[in-house]
Amino acid sequence: MSDEKKDLNALEEEINSLKTQLNAINEDKEKWFKQKEDLKKEIKTLIDKVKEIRKDGGISNEEVEKLRKERDEYNNRVKELIKKIRELNEEKNSLLKKYGLKEDPVKIKETIGKLNEKIETEAISFDKEKKLMEQIKRLKKAYDQVGNVKEITDKITDISKQIEIDKEKANEAHKKFKEAIKGHRSGYREFFSLSKQIGMIKKQQERAFEMFISFKKKFVELSAQLRNKLMQARELSKDKSIKKQEFRATQETKKKQREDRIIEEKIKKVEEKIKKGEKLTTEDLLTMQGKKE
Repeated sequence: MSDEKKDLNALEEEINSLKTQLNAINEDKEKWFKQKEDLKKEIKTLIDKVKEIRKDGGISNEEVEKLRKERDEYNNRVKELIKKIRELNEEKNSLLKKYGLKEDPVKIKETIGKLNEKIETEAISFDKEKKLMEQIKRLKKAYDQVGNVKEITDKITDISKQIEIDKEKANEAHKKFKEAIKGHRSGYREFFSLSKQIGMIKKQQERAFEMFISFKKKFVELSAQLRNKLMQARELSKDKSIKKQEFRATQETKKKQREDRIIEEKIKKVEEKIKKGEKLTTEDLLTMQGKKE
């Protein structure tokens, strides 16, 4: 088997594999999309029920709306701050990796403090003290190199404190919100139950959407790979076809050359017979006729 054919067969196997994967991923993608849409409809139905309850005077209270808005604002702030912490952690880990460090500056500083305390409080030999001093020197150098990491760590600490404050405020607003709702006898239980259901279903919908996006991304990536493989296969097939045609043309040329040589030899033999005055056969006459033609 030629190298071109082997390459083409390998490409066809890859193409078939990619098509199988694409079909499976597409099914998963569509499944998660359908689930997201179904949950969206379910949420809408529940929201319509909530609107009906409010329309009936169950909880159409400005104070309740204000408290709910306040609670949601704090919760959204907490989400944003958590997102910021993730970004800062990624930045911090990137810097640690850049400087080849496994620990952040806080831990390095703690280690330096412990080593200094050990030198000051423990009875150790001169050689051991010398080794500890060298270790402290290396750690101080590392600590100085990653000053930016310390700044990031401080920011993370400050944001973490703010998250706790905002969480507490969100909880307080939520408690007040619940107490305000309890003041409304009509529709309270159903409203609260529906709100809880909507919150849970929204989380499921978000999860379904994330999965849909994930599979869509994989689908797009594999589609691009498949297109590249198909283009390669077409190029290989084209090259193979051209080489096959060239081979056939070469073979035809060689065949024609062989036939011409045979005819020339026959003509020479007939001409020799004529010179010698020998009798010509029917085949000889045909050979001379072919020469004239």
